[in-house]
Amino acid sequence: MYTIPLETASQIEARQVGPKAWHLAQLIQQNIPVPRGFVIRAEALDLFLKENHLNERIGEAEFPQLLQQSLIPEGIKRELFKSYKRLQEWALPSSLSVAVRSSSAAEDLQEASFAGQYETYLNVHHFNEVLDRIKACWASLFSPRVRQYAMQKRVNLSSMPMGVLVQQMVSADVAGVIFSMNPVTRNTGEIIVNASYGLGEAVVSGLVTPDQFVVQKTTGTVQKELGFKEMKMISSPAGTETVETTEAEQQQFCLSDDQVHALTEETKRIESLYSTAVDIEFAIQDGKLYILQVRPITT
Repeated sequence: MYTIPLETASQIEARQVGPKAWHLAQLIQQNIPVPRGFVIRAEALDLFLKENHLNERIGEAEFPQLLQQSLIPEGIKRELFKSYKRLQEWALPSSLSVAVRSSSAAEDLQEASFAGQYETYLNVHHFNEVLDRIKACWASLFSPRVRQYAMQKRVNLSSMPMGVLVQQMVSADVAGVIFSMNPVTRNTGEIIVNASYGLGEAVVSGLVTPDQFVVQKTTGTVQKELGFKEMKMISSPAGTETVETTEAEQQQFCLSDDQVHALTEETKRIESLYSTAVDIEFAIQDGKLYILQVRPITT
């Protein structure tokens, strides 16, 4: 079985689905709100490479392009279609859009986090496009950027398998990142929330200056700093696009006090589950909170 529902991904070895999917599956088991999805296990990439006789060509400069031009084996493709149709049946809107996200065993290494090195594709609308994005995620494992970083950190990529996560897309009104401890001062008594309008990629990639909320865990006191929130990334027919925020959006905080409180309580709950400080990506759509990623804070 090459695909499994996201909610069961924590029942198998984390390396086969990647830490991103594995951690989200753990949250689902604790009834923490996570978008529905399924995971393509690392064995699927192994079979794909074998069936297309690609293993002997991995070191070639054009390998990522060659990989994307190759065909996904029919057995894997049938499983992907069944999982995609099942996800489509769960979707509330009449048409399903998904996020296709790399989930590599290398992403949460303490000594060399590969977070941000691999590809993520947002607002993908059709099954054939999903197949192409899965291959693009696989190809990112062999990109020159990743290979150079691995050499610098002395990491053997062949020992770091990659899963791929396909989830229902959250077209966020507000999104951002939470640290359950202050990552600058290392103060474990503070929660740091960075948030802006639109999809969280704008915050994660540093495209905007977000609003910042510093919350004291014991008292709940909140210190706010208004960010410029220069633009926002939104879903579009082509996938995503960036648009300027309005003057009114720039001059007000993107999160209400009640939302900051709700995020704080969810963060403390997740930190308690992990028994360590965590880094969380979140999104809010139509007033509902979704957790998109969680991982222990690394150096």
